[in-house]
Amino acid sequence: MTPQSSPRQGVHAIVPVKVLNKSKIRLSPILDSKGRADLTVAMLKDVLFALSNARRVESITIVSADKKLRRVADQFRSEFIWEGRRRGLNRALMLAIKQAVKTGKSAILVIHADLPFVTGREVDEFLVQSSRYEVAFNPSKDEDGTNALFLQSSEMMKPAFGKNSYENYVALARTKGLRYKVVKLDRIGSDIDEPRDFLQLMSHHGGRNTGLFLQNWIGKVDSSR
Repeated sequence: MTPQSSPRQGVHAIVPVKVLNKSKIRLSPILDSKGRADLTVAMLKDVLFALSNARRVESITIVSADKKLRRVADQFRSEFIWEGRRRGLNRALMLAIKQAVKTGKSAILVIHADLPFVTGREVDEFLVQSSRYEVAFNPSKDEDGTNALFLQSSEMMKPAFGKNSYENYVALARTKGLRYKVVKLDRIGSDIDEPRDFLQLMSHHGGRNTGLFLQNWIGKVDSSR
């Protein structure tokens, strides 16, 4: 496929989210089930805010098996797709991508919901750097996972998130002979999975909604002492 001569406009963003009572299990040493659910929603709102302020994002979809997230989607004028029974991340994304294609969308951005530091400006920077390529990836900070995936069209490759997804995506792009770009932006690379990530979050707070969650959580911890 011929590279784009200018940054692509009208990218459709898809944000997959786990059911809230199963989210962020690795933070269990720090947060109870409600705390993990509340943190997940707060980070999701900050990601949606960033996407809403990104000039190159035309539309947004949340895909999840948790119907409670429809309210969050409505707050940000985003579409919500209920995946039904939990299909797993990649099958849920395929459902959302197929729906996007049916409604005339072409370029796709898949971005995770646990990126509390991301901004609209950085989303645009990722898309600018990606625009001349058929696929692009922003790995997580440890380069084990993939926090953002750009597809110039849905036909480029199927979602393949999971362990070592970054290396797997690069290998798949090479095998298919695709023009690909590895983009390494700090805010997109900084997800919150492990207790050490949460400690970093406490130091820097992230976006407004995540910051409010932390203030409330710290207040509850202090009052319980």
